[in-house]
Amino acid sequence: MSKIYDLLWQKSETKGKAQWEKVGVLLEKDEGKMSVKMDLVPAGNWDGWLVVAERKSKDTPY
Repeated sequence: MSKIYDLLWQKSETKGKAQWEKVGVLLEKDEGKMSVKMDLVPAGNWDGWLVVAERKSKDTPY
């Protein structure tokens, strides 16, 4: 079974709390191959880095 990870970028930071936005997913196959699906490309103050995070339920905010 494949593992699914969310790709996130830090959109902003207010009072020491980061605001994260999901920009796509990373799929990891059983044989170790990985694929990336981008839904959008961050703009503005994006430094080029994305965070790979285990997928959380839709009820859990970032």
